[in-house]
Amino acid sequence: MDHQAWLKTVEEFFREKNRVWLQGEEGTLLHFLSGTPAECHSFQEVRALRQALPARDIRYRKAKTHLQVMQSKWNPDGETATVDLIENVRFFYEQKGDIGHESRRSVHRLTLLHEGGSWKVARDIVNSEPKMLREAPTAAEQAEVIEETDAEPATREMRGRYDRVRAFKYAELWWNGFNPAYAKMEGNDCTNYISQVVHAGGMPQIHSGSRSNGWWYRGKNWSFSWTVAHSFKLALPRLLHAQEVADPRQLKVGDIICYDWDGDGRWQHNTVVVDFDAYGRPLVNAHTIASHRRYWDYRDSYAYTARTKYAFYHIPDNF
Repeated sequence: MDHQAWLKTVEEFFREKNRVWLQGEEGTLLHFLSGTPAECHSFQEVRALRQALPARDIRYRKAKTHLQVMQSKWNPDGETATVDLIENVRFFYEQKGDIGHESRRSVHRLTLLHEGGSWKVARDIVNSEPKMLREAPTAAEQAEVIEETDAEPATREMRGRYDRVRAFKYAELWWNGFNPAYAKMEGNDCTNYISQVVHAGGMPQIHSGSRSNGWWYRGKNWSFSWTVAHSFKLALPRLLHAQEVADPRQLKVGDIICYDWDGDGRWQHNTVVVDFDAYGRPLVNAHTIASHRRYWDYRDSYAYTARTKYAFYHIPDNF
C-alpha cells in the first residue's frame, strides 16, 4: 500500500475541517467519509462549534492545525488501515472588536478504507469528555462520600491563602500535558488535573486512610475525590469550603465549574476558570480533551445535551 496516499487523505481531511471551522458548510467533509457522520467525531465537533456561535457572538478568523501521526497499522485484508494521531488546533476569533484565541489537543483514531482507488475515513474516534466515570467508587464507597459532614479530618495541613496566580500558572503549564509527579489517568484525566491546579494554588490536602474520605494524593494512591468528577464535586463545598454561586460571571480565575451532561445528578466533568471573554463570561482549561481558554458552557462538545446542568464554585481566598 502507498503510505503517502493515505497520509495525503488524512492531511486533506483535517485541512478541510479547518476551512469548515471558519466558514461553515460542514457537509463538504462528507466527501472524505465512507462511514456515516455519526461515526466521525470531527464532523460532529465542527457542527457543534458552528451551532454554538450565535450564543457567543463571535466570528472565527483563523485556525491552525498541527498533526502528529503516532502509529499506523495495516489490517490483513489490505484494504483498511488504522491511524492514531494527535491533533493540535489553535483558532482565533473576533468578539466585540477584540481578538481571542482557544486551543485544543485531541487524540484521534482514524479507520481508513481503500475504495474506488482512494482512501476514505470510515470512522473517527477521539478521546472524549466521558459520560461514564473511569474510576467510579463502589456503591458503599459512594454512600460514604455522600454522607460526609463538614467535619474535617485531624490530619488537615495548615491553613493559608488561595493563590489564584499560582493556580492559573499551573493550569497554563499543564493544560496539554501531564505533570510526571502525578499518575496519568488514562481516558479520563479531567478531575486529576483540576485537583492538581487547586492544590498548586495552595489548597491543603485533606488526608485520610480511606480513599472514600478526604481529598488527597499520596504516591501511587489517592482519594476518589482527587480523580473522580462526582466525588470532587461533593468535596468542593464539604471539604474545600467552596461556595456555590448562581452565575458563572461571579467566578474568579482559579474557580471551578462542574458538569452533569445528562442532568441525572451524576457529575462527569470539571474545568478551571483561567480568563473571561469580552462579556465577562468564563473561559476554562480542562483535560481529557485538552482545552485552553475554552468557552465555559461546552455547548460545542458532543458530550453536551439539552439536559446538561452546571455547578459554579468559588474557592475562598482564605481557608
